Amino acid sequence: MRITRRDFINGVLMGSGAVLVAARTSKARQPMPHTEVGEAWYGEGGVGDYAPSHGNTPEGVNTAHRLRDGRFASFPNTLPVDEHYDVVIVGGGMAGLGAAWHFKKHARPDQRCLLLDNHPLFGGEAKENEFHVDGETLLAPQGANGFFVPAFADDPESVTGDARYYAEFAIPRELPYGDWAKGITPLNICRDNYGYLHWLLEHNTDVGYFFGTPNGGQWVKNIWQNQLEDTPWSRQQRQSMLAWRNSRNDTLADGRRDPWLDSMSYQTYLQHEKGLGPEAAAAADVFLAAAFGLGSDAVSAWVAKDVAMPGMLSQAQFQQTMPRRQAFPGGNSGFARYFLKHIMPAAIAGGKHFDDIMTGRINFAALDQAGSPIRIRLRSTAVSVQHAAGKHGPVQVVYMHGGKPHVVRTKGVVMASGGWMNRHVVSDLPDDFMHAYLQFNHAPFLVANVGLSNWRFLYELGVTACRWLDGFAYTCNVRQPMYVGRHKPVLHPDKPIVLTFYIPFYTPGLPVKAQTVKGRSELLHTTYADYERQIIAQMTTLFAATGFDAERDIRGIILNRWGHAYVVPEPGFFYDTNQRTAPRNIIKQGYGRIAFGHSELQGFQHWGPAADEGRRAMEQVLFS
Repeated sequence: MRITRRDFINGVLMGSGAVLVAARTSKARQPMPHTEVGEAWYGEGGVGDYAPSHGNTPEGVNTAHRLRDGRFASFPNTLPVDEHYDVVIVGGGMAGLGAAWHFKKHARPDQRCLLLDNHPLFGGEAKENEFHVDGETLLAPQGANGFFVPAFADDPESVTGDARYYAEFAIPRELPYGDWAKGITPLNICRDNYGYLHWLLEHNTDVGYFFGTPNGGQWVKNIWQNQLEDTPWSRQQRQSMLAWRNSRNDTLADGRRDPWLDSMSYQTYLQHEKGLGPEAAAAADVFLAAAFGLGSDAVSAWVAKDVAMPGMLSQAQFQQTMPRRQAFPGGNSGFARYFLKHIMPAAIAGGKHFDDIMTGRINFAALDQAGSPIRIRLRSTAVSVQHAAGKHGPVQVVYMHGGKPHVVRTKGVVMASGGWMNRHVVSDLPDDFMHAYLQFNHAPFLVANVGLSNWRFLYELGVTACRWLDGFAYTCNVRQPMYVGRHKPVLHPDKPIVLTFYIPFYTPGLPVKAQTVKGRSELLHTTYADYERQIIAQMTTLFAATGFDAERDIRGIILNRWGHAYVVPEPGFFYDTNQRTAPRNIIKQGYGRIAFGHSELQGFQHWGPAADEGRRAMEQVLFS
């Protein structure tokens, strides 16, 4: 079934960014077969500034694989140098923006910085989709979303992560969420697209679990409130899952056993240390895969402790109340916009008021102005980064822009782009760095935002989030809207809203690399129309009985495909041992005049720590 997109303007706008990889394949893995993708793969982009750039763009995917496969000739060393800078930042996600902000604060007045980003928009995975439906402006995240408001910091320089930048930018701590329309009985509703998946936060949301049957299916609401008794699971399954949920550990609180936890997967910990059956690991998989790319068989047990999974908390910790998670209308695009507004105030229309930053239009002309101490150049693909005359000399950066190669000579480079790209782009990368990068496995991810004219079919079920076991994807939800700027949708089941599917690709039992390759192959070879059909079919299975009609209710579907969304924080990712240095710690050292600062090096890819990585790398090249 094809749906009518009455509220889309501009159709499909093709992005022209490209993934930052180079034609050097001698140290990389052998090339994989690649089918070029195009408009039929990309699909709708919505409206507004972000319409040309939703997830990986076709040009980015195609250029990446051409370069990886050696289908582009190497650039001669005789190319003329076009510009000189003190620092070049490769990558305009949260890490690159963190590096640029640190440069602005600490560089001398005479120093200049160039940021190159391969996409039509800055922000990396912290971008947004925009729909116009029946007079309402609806915003939704393309990828990264959700946060806890951090503790207040009197001195931002004394703290790290979210708290540092929250204080530096004076981001509001009380956020303006819209309430339910008058006359509507409220339901419990999540403010982001993750909170309802976490066992300690699920109670804040009315979550419906769908169990398929030969005659249709059975919905069970808030299954943990009645100890799973209303579910069709066997008694043994229920007992195993309840044992997992109630499991405690009072010996892990002080951190002394963290290296031990990092030596095993969360599944191994549950089975061998807690004596729990396979149902326990399976119950954890959806949240872990949504947050880290793969499930409990692949993710380090230390990560499970870091995100407070069952079996990791002491009794005292378990009794503490977790705060509610928050989310800006476009997800973590809000933080990317805060960084940009403070780096170059003219780049977003309006002043530094919260409403202006969240929804002001982007002034693209202000990003790359001659004479500016920091310039941001979009649609610019770095294809070669190498020291021009020994590792203590200047660095030469070759990038593609407008179909032509350009050369920049710089005193230092911050590689704020992903590790799967860096190992191709940096032409003189040392062997130990290459070996470290080859140990990183990256999981793909798909975010599908469905613009709806109404969501009465959900409200009739008494739920605002859904989970299921079979079919397309695993979960979806609607969010409590934040009222900011032009984004002020009415929270009413008969009014427009966005239904979001966060879709990991995990196959428990396969080796980690096999899981990531399998998922990426599906993401690459599935057309927009195929995903559209799957989404409509799944929604029909779930909601037809309560009145859902795809032709009437769906006003648009935007796919945001991220081929390398997460580095999988496998056992051994975080801690050095007597036998080996953790790969991320090798990369953090940098070499010569090239420093590496990207979100993967944290393992837990979140906006504040990602900016910290960029800041650390900028310190290495600016002040060394």
